[in-house]
Amino acid sequence: MPIPRTIEQLRDFLETHEDFGKINGQEVVSIREDVTELRNIFVVKKTYNEAVLRGTALSFSKSQTAAFALNLFLTDESIYSRQIIPKPADPGWYTTEFPCFVPGNTYDLALQKAKEIGFTESDLLTYALNLFANNPGINQIYDAYIENLCKQHNVKADYVELKILGWLKYQARKKRLELSLAAGEFVDRAKLP
Repeated sequence: MPIPRTIEQLRDFLETHEDFGKINGQEVVSIREDVTELRNIFVVKKTYNEAVLRGTALSFSKSQTAAFALNLFLTDESIYSRQIIPKPADPGWYTTEFPCFVPGNTYDLALQKAKEIGFTESDLLTYALNLFANNPGINQIYDAYIENLCKQHNVKADYVELKILGWLKYQARKKRLELSLAAGEFVDRAKLP
């Protein structure tokens, strides 16, 4: 499915994809948006998907997921030890932008520590999101959330995950349409929470 490039294409997408993020007509995600912006930070696509999927189980926006992940980074003992921390991925793997809004102080502290260990901003966010996506407690919550939706709707886990990712895409495009209509022109690459 091509990315909408005009207001009309956004309208058409939203009118023909109202089921994105819904199972049996019910939305599977609820998110609140109330933080400040980070731009142009790219992460590994697999890390992106794993983090946003787990964030939905906690009713987190991408921004709240990133903020939580940065706190996990700041409390990760390995970054304070003298051991060498391997970079989470080769820079060529950072292909997916993670537009998000995080508390400025948290980000400043995390970025300072990241620079001390030789990490770029993409290294930092990828590492932090990996900590989030691989946290045993978060995974227990996530597994229970997915299992409940599977039982409730008699579907498989990969279908639920696909619907969650679809819901996120739908919400971002819905917001972009609102911004485009307010601006009177198509808003390209809007950074959304």
